[in-house]
Amino acid sequence: MKEYFPQIVGNEALRRTLGPELACGRFSHAYILGGVRGSGKHTLAREIAMAASCEQRDKDGVPLPCGECRSCRKIREGLSPDVITVSREEDKATLGVEVIREMRSSVAVVPNDLEVKFYIIEDAHTMTQAAQNALLLTLEEPPPFVCFLLLAEDTDALLETVRSRAPIHRMRPIEREALSRYIQGTPAGAALMENSPEEFLELLLLSRGWIGEAERLLDPKKREPQLQRRRFAAQTVELLCTGARSAVLEALLARSGERNKESFVADILTLEEALRDLLLLSRTEEAPLIFYTNREDATDLSARFTTAKLLTLLAVLENAKESLAANANLKLTATRLASRMLAP
Repeated sequence: MKEYFPQIVGNEALRRTLGPELACGRFSHAYILGGVRGSGKHTLAREIAMAASCEQRDKDGVPLPCGECRSCRKIREGLSPDVITVSREEDKATLGVEVIREMRSSVAVVPNDLEVKFYIIEDAHTMTQAAQNALLLTLEEPPPFVCFLLLAEDTDALLETVRSRAPIHRMRPIEREALSRYIQGTPAGAALMENSPEEFLELLLLSRGWIGEAERLLDPKKREPQLQRRRFAAQTVELLCTGARSAVLEALLARSGERNKESFVADILTLEEALRDLLLLSRTEEAPLIFYTNREDATDLSARFTTAKLLTLLAVLENAKESLAANANLKLTATRLASRMLAP
């Protein structure tokens, strides 16, 4: 059986659907690739372009894309003039109509050295309505030698008329074991696993099954802020067990005083993840964990809380997030949060 997209980890259903289409040359003029940041949308877009252009796609026993032919290598190395990336203008929150109009001005130009010309539209979910309407003019009557790859974190942000003209393929998170194998196969991942196995496990949890996010977190500067957030959450849970009111207040005020509102909300979300693990463990020892790396320690910690207390703590945290969303004072919210979390 032919292997499709060997560089894509997991996402078997997507690979089985897209691979045969590209192998026989009967693929769509546009695809919408959905997924969160770090889910592999850019990698998939590049692999689609390589597969459609692969000079060995008709050969049995050769994966698609082969990754070795001239076309595959040029695309992988970013050297093909026929793979064009369309991005937002610098410092712009949206992808405007001017960018799409500029792209459309070159659409009718035939490819230079590939059979098909690919436009990879980054952050397609940020396109303004005017930009999407301008894109529709081309999607409705595209040249036969053009394929659009729309990368979107939120596919629902695209107009229904856009979504109706391109099949949607969504990237899925991969199993933790598969992610672990992949990351350990990188030099930085192997070094982290050897030098700090616990931090490696934390990286896997933080990435939520997304390879791109895991690769990003291999950078210590990107990883450290999230590790600090996890330490804060773990410490706060321990303090809640002891009822140390002043210590809890001190920890919350320290985090709120040195951070902006968005960062403090992220702290609350991480604390919620820890408490969620404990709540689920109070019901079943086999609960999937998203915060704790040591199941036995987490189970012991869970036994120190009643189910009612865990539910109350989660409700208090949710209320704090709502207050901050309504522009409540950060320090005052932290003070109230500490008081309510330690209420009898």
